[in-house]
Amino acid sequence: MDKDTVNMIMNEDHKRISPIVLMLSIAILGISLSTLAPIVNAEARAADTTRTLSTTNPAPGSTFNVMLNLTGFQIGGVVETIPDGFTFIRTTHPFNRTYMTGKKVVFVVINETTLKYDVRAPLEGSGTFSGTWYDALNGTTGDIDGTDVSVRIAETPTPSPMPSPSPTPVPSPSTPGFKVAFALMGLLVYPLLFLRRRKNNKGGGERGRE
Repeated sequence: MDKDTVNMIMNEDHKRISPIVLMLSIAILGISLSTLAPIVNAEARAADTTRTLSTTNPAPGSTFNVMLNLTGFQIGGVVETIPDGFTFIRTTHPFNRTYMTGKKVVFVVINETTLKYDVRAPLEGSGTFSGTWYDALNGTTGDIDGTDVSVRIAETPTPSPMPSPSPTPVPSPSTPGFKVAFALMGLLVYPLLFLRRRKNNKGGGERGRE
């Protein structure tokens, strides 16, 4: 059974994936009974899956990491639903056990405790990661708690302040005392010249009479 057949089995609403899809995917791998034997005899634990994001406030257009911690089951699968606007980029999980359909990513789990994949954030927006786990050996399933994520608002760069223009120096006004002094000197020049000229004329007249 190929990938297209697996996708056809999925529900049209894409909200959940039938456990039979994961069972068939596991069968494709041709798991031997010798591999299953020690798993069946393993100590039973309560199955659960938790999700951790490297950041819940990614920068616009950045790539961040999603990690799933698996406990209590060895054979089964996990279906992750990526929020609208966010894009699945890559995973460290084997490619032949990873399937995509729309916004859902299906991971077939065989003796694994963690799953990791990368997602690229949109330029803006928010959403919620959701998912479902399935224990193929016990036939149990459960929901993975949703994880909210919101793209960080891009900061507007603060413009550099323009340097203030240096004030043009204004020449200091002349001291009023100097103006008065020059005015007085101007007024005194003429009388002094007049008196000096008169004195000269008087002295010349007396010398003429002698």
